Amino acid sequence: MNTATLSGRTYGPGVAPPPHRELPPRAPGRRPEPTEPLPVPDLRTLEALRSEINRAALALPGPLHVVLYALIGPEGKVNADLAAARGFAEAQHLVVVGPPLVDILDSVDARTGGEDPLLRRGYARARQMVTDPACAVRGVVAVSRTAITPADRLYQDQLTWYADRRAGLWLLRGETQI
Repeated sequence: MNTATLSGRTYGPGVAPPPHRELPPRAPGRRPEPTEPLPVPDLRTLEALRSEINRAALALPGPLHVVLYALIGPEGKVNADLAAARGFAEAQHLVVVGPPLVDILDSVDARTGGEDPLLRRGYARARQMVTDPACAVRGVVAVSRTAITPADRLYQDQLTWYADRRAGLWLLRGETQI
C-alpha cells in the first residue's frame, strides 16, 4: 500500500503527487550546541529516589496492590525468589494480585545481559497492569534491581516512569546491597 492511499489521497495517471521538499540546512550560528548526556546518579541516590517513589505510592488511599516479578537465567529456578518477594510484600502490607510474572533470559540474553526491560514480555505486562485504570495493580515487587535492569540509565528511566504514574517499585534487596 502506498503512502498516498494511507493519507486519503489517490495519485494516479494524470494526478501527480506534490513535489518533494527539503529543508534548507541551518546556518552555522543557529545550530544547537551538542549536549553531554546527563550524569547517572550513584546507587544511593537511585535507592533514595525509589524510596521516595514508594512513599508517594503508599500515600494514596486504600490498599496498595502489587504484582510479583522475577527474571531468571536459562537454568535458574524462580520459586525461592518469588516466595521471598511474596513474603516481603506481605511484610510491607502490600496486597499481591494475580499470578507472578516471570521472564526467562535465553542463552543469548544471558550473554548480552538482557538489559532492556521493555523487551521482556513479563515486565511489559507488569507495566501494562500499572497503567490500566481497570486494574488495581499500582506497583511491582522484585527481588533485586537486576531483575529490572543492571543498566543505570535504563533503571533511572524506569524509576521516572513509576514516579510519573504514582506507582511503586519494591525491591527485596536495595540498590546498594549485593
